[in-house]
Amino acid sequence: MNLYIWKYDGQKYQKMLVIDYASSVIWVRRFSQAGEFELYLRADAELLKLFAENETLITRDDTDTSMIPERIELTTDPEDGDYLIISGCSSESLLGRRIIPTMFSYRGTAEDFMRSAVANQCMQLNLRYRRIELIRLAERHGYAETIDKQVTGKNLLDTISDVCVSYQYGFKLTFDGEYFNFDIYKGTDRSLNQTENSYVLFSPEFENIGSTSYILDRTTSYNSVTIAGEGEGKDRIRLVSYDTAVSGIFLREKWLDARNISSKTNEGDLTEEEYVAVLSQQAREERENSKETQEFSGEILNTDMYRFGADYNLGDTVSVINQYGIQGIAVVTEITEVEDAEGYRMIPTFSEWKVN
Repeated sequence: MNLYIWKYDGQKYQKMLVIDYASSVIWVRRFSQAGEFELYLRADAELLKLFAENETLITRDDTDTSMIPERIELTTDPEDGDYLIISGCSSESLLGRRIIPTMFSYRGTAEDFMRSAVANQCMQLNLRYRRIELIRLAERHGYAETIDKQVTGKNLLDTISDVCVSYQYGFKLTFDGEYFNFDIYKGTDRSLNQTENSYVLFSPEFENIGSTSYILDRTTSYNSVTIAGEGEGKDRIRLVSYDTAVSGIFLREKWLDARNISSKTNEGDLTEEEYVAVLSQQAREERENSKETQEFSGEILNTDMYRFGADYNLGDTVSVINQYGIQGIAVVTEITEVEDAEGYRMIPTFSEWKVN
């Protein structure tokens, strides 16, 4: 695996060297969150100096995901030698360096909300010191899903991630050698619901999946959110967003204080109907991020059968069956690549599980 190390000189990134000798590489990509990485390298004074300088960037030829080193660890050992452990997050984490400090209210498509949020907090700023000059917007896709949302004081990366989870979008900041291009995208349905020639199925029967892990987690799940907005006492505006299919012991309630959501915006006062729509959007996102989760991960075998990046990708829906008969369709939300002394292996994580 060839890794290209870039150094930022204050205006642009310059490619400095190629690393093809890492003892181990862990490279994690995610659909609607920032990814992460870890490199294990023989220590070298010049290499240590390069990574210690702010900012460096790591890219590869075979993926559009780039990584930003955030942590450097140097270990010395007379017997085993000296090593550098370099770790950090994918370039999407750049959005996490900004907050939304003043009220940002938006009614329109979810895609345009996210594009506007990134533009407002990273690009179109009166306060020049807050600009991230290297960020650009990719082409608009024209997705139709609508949103009515108000944000104040929240981290930009968390805001983008929450909306993507709610609408089943992915996002990325793709480095083109000069700029990071913010893009939103959707996955493709490649499950058994599709035609025989286009589906992707991971199963021991096909000998294309090895050791597996399945987790069902309800520890932080809620299916009813009571959100409270403006007002005091009995006059405070409240609404409940809940799953109508559950009741009694199965109902899990959560309280959400949304007093910071205001009916008075820069564009004028919201009507009661408009204000309730904003609260409903916030409650919906809270429910989406508090659902019961099911995750299935497994080491991919026989990588020639289905090639990541060609036959399936992040955000795609695929079919999975394990040796215990757990069968369903799931979204590929994470890809972990590992290359070390044992060779190369790929471990996808399938989330948003739906049992067939």
